[in-house]
Amino acid sequence: MIQFVQFHGRRHQWMGDQRRAEAESGALHPLARAAFAETGDPLLPAQTSGSQRFLRGGLSAPITVTWEITAACNLTCVHCLSSSGKRRPRELTTEQALAVVDELAEMQVFQIHFGGGEPFMYPGIWRVLERCRERDLVMCVSTNGTLITPERAQRLAALEPIYFQVSLDGATPETNDRIRGQDAFRRAMRGLERLAAEGLSLTVNSVLTRYSFPELDRLYAIAGDFGAKLRVTRLRPSGRGRAVWEELHPTREQYRSFVAWLREHPDVLTADSFFHLNAFGERLAGLDMCGAATATCCICPEGEVYPCAFFQTPEFEAGNLHEQSFREIWRHSPVFAFYRQMGAGSCGGCVHYDLCHGGCPATKWFVQRSLQVRDPECVLAGSPVDPLHASPEAPCSSVAMQEDALLRQE
Repeated sequence: MIQFVQFHGRRHQWMGDQRRAEAESGALHPLARAAFAETGDPLLPAQTSGSQRFLRGGLSAPITVTWEITAACNLTCVHCLSSSGKRRPRELTTEQALAVVDELAEMQVFQIHFGGGEPFMYPGIWRVLERCRERDLVMCVSTNGTLITPERAQRLAALEPIYFQVSLDGATPETNDRIRGQDAFRRAMRGLERLAAEGLSLTVNSVLTRYSFPELDRLYAIAGDFGAKLRVTRLRPSGRGRAVWEELHPTREQYRSFVAWLREHPDVLTADSFFHLNAFGERLAGLDMCGAATATCCICPEGEVYPCAFFQTPEFEAGNLHEQSFREIWRHSPVFAFYRQMGAGSCGGCVHYDLCHGGCPATKWFVQRSLQVRDPECVLAGSPVDPLHASPEAPCSSVAMQEDALLRQE
């Protein structure tokens, strides 16, 4: 049975039936076949339902691709997930990047979310954005806002539909600049003013830390002043974030208070299911799934493709665009096949599993070196895991064996 997802005029085939047929014929890669043997189904255990169960087989093309187009950045944020700073030697050329845009358009990808580094430090950024506009791809650009001149803002307005996320990690220079660097707050606010003056669609993106938590109301007000939405995201222990995880990640009490704050501010965006559960497991509005490797993925500056932007680690590199097409990587990568077939692990018996689906796999991996344990910041299943003294519950046997193999590759 072939099933399709229709998304804003783009049609994507669900690949679950293909995965099942491959498993039954023995053609499925051993990583994914191990998970199939664990459950008897190439999707997820029986407790999974809804959109997560449908998407776990993967779509024939992602709906959104995050593209960290350069590692070059004029800031050195202490929590940067990609450890950005200098441009890397094998970054895709402009011509290679244009070819990737064409391939994504032909696959009927809906949106490209450009990040970095700082996208406006990529030499070919204007040609790439213009090609996206020509190919009818929706664009979102995550920027630190510091390089937005009035002239650039005017030029960007001609590329609509295009959306912008400007990063602020505090509502004051003192809080923001301790994370993002000296004078970053003032320059980001100036960039917001210039983009807003052109009537562009804006989101203020803020990583929740124990220092920014007390300033949520002020961040919300700042976003409103620019006619923007506020998006609050989790701190991940990836990139430079691993070194500051202990210092910056919110306390358990702050997480609980934040969920209550979200209830009072339903227009705040998060894109994280953990931020939509309260301490009693009651579901709030918002996404209920991680789309990594099923509905989205990440392209990195030197052509590496990962399940998501937070999972930039060699053992989860699905392929490289210097050597393979994006289509080949998306549809046939053994890493993606393994990722799509992960079971519930130690969260499988939790009554809340169908709401959060076990949390963030990247956070689990970087803190506990396993995908089969609960998220270390779970507020529903006892105390958070101490990342320095973690003793994860026993993971699923065959998937755990594959994780051991990944660890040995390091």
